[in-house]
Amino acid sequence: MPPQTVDKRTFLSAHPFFKGLEPELIDQVGSHAITRVVKAGTVIYGKGDPGDSLFAVITGTVQISAPSVEGKDTVFAQLAAGEIVGEIALLDGRPRSADVAAVTDCELIVINRRDFVPLIHDHPELAFRLIDILCEKLRRTNEQVERVTFLDLPTRLAKVLIELAQSGEASAEGRKISVTQRAIGQMIGMSRESTNKQLRNWEERRWVRLERGSIVVVALDKLTAVATAGDGATS
Repeated sequence: MPPQTVDKRTFLSAHPFFKGLEPELIDQVGSHAITRVVKAGTVIYGKGDPGDSLFAVITGTVQISAPSVEGKDTVFAQLAAGEIVGEIALLDGRPRSADVAAVTDCELIVINRRDFVPLIHDHPELAFRLIDILCEKLRRTNEQVERVTFLDLPTRLAKVLIELAQSGEASAEGRKISVTQRAIGQMIGMSRESTNKQLRNWEERRWVRLERGSIVVVALDKLTAVATAGDGATS
């Protein structure tokens, strides 16, 4: 059901970032929030754009990346329903530090900086929640740097698949992740060819199933063993 047809308080109250706030504060946030539906592949904002809004993901998945001078993207993360994006530029008012695009069809709630910053000043609990989000994303960034610097390909790949699977679509066959092999390779700092070779190896073992534009994690326990081993010995 499109968010335009649903009370924004319902969406905000259910979103992990806003959940538990006083009803009066939810109403204040809702009075400034607008809903937006975007199709897969849509660029939500680009690096260098004005940092004038915060986005809360209601449904779907968005991807955070940055282009290099060679024209190759570095994928930092994929965020699913229940997460927020754009909070850095929202707080400091500076241009966007990365590109954000919709991986799947998405429903978003957008709050402009001019409306949200006064609420942060008046309601410190919002500030503490933003600090928690920033700390969590900093930890993810540190883990990504560690993966690329110290871990071999199977371990890097297993860790990323496990992380993405947490918000993947669950079914009797496993957890479906809406991600391309190219994007996975960019996340772990490896070529698409090397990433595909390892994924094919795991597909033969029935640990994963490769689909167009997605990966189904079938044997999460096997990938966990690879990630835990840390040296790829079980790959």
